[in-house]
Amino acid sequence: MPLSSKRLRRLIRQRELLERLQQRELAEAIALRNRRAAALAEARTSRELLLQAGPQPGPVDVTDRIAAAAYLVRIERDIAARDAALAHSEEDVAEERAALMERRRDRRAFELLLERRHAAERLERDRTLARQLDELVAARWRHPTPHSPEERP
Repeated sequence: MPLSSKRLRRLIRQRELLERLQQRELAEAIALRNRRAAALAEARTSRELLLQAGPQPGPVDVTDRIAAAAYLVRIERDIAARDAALAHSEEDVAEERAALMERRRDRRAFELLLERRHAAERLERDRTLARQLDELVAARWRHPTPHSPEERP
């Protein structure tokens, strides 16, 4: 059963709504990725600052060294976790983009179907009009009017 133009328009509106929802989901995924990238950069900066600080002049405090080493280990774990989270976010963004492109292709397919339907309807209307004009002209030539030149002597 072919879809009517009215039903196609409703389907296109629904697809547009789904596409807008998918755009929002993509925007949220990108925002999360950006937050995770900023957090990773912050953790790397903290590590660099710790490594650049180096030993303080004067007597060496063992507890400070142990605390700095423990902090460095914690920062390294934090960096690894944030790096994994960022990679996961990158995958999410790629999936959301692919889903959005699929939604766009889906909507566009319905739009093309509607355009073809309109073109077919226009063609059929034009053919019907041409047939009616042909019948009108043929009828006129078959039954000459009283003032036509064919009846004059």
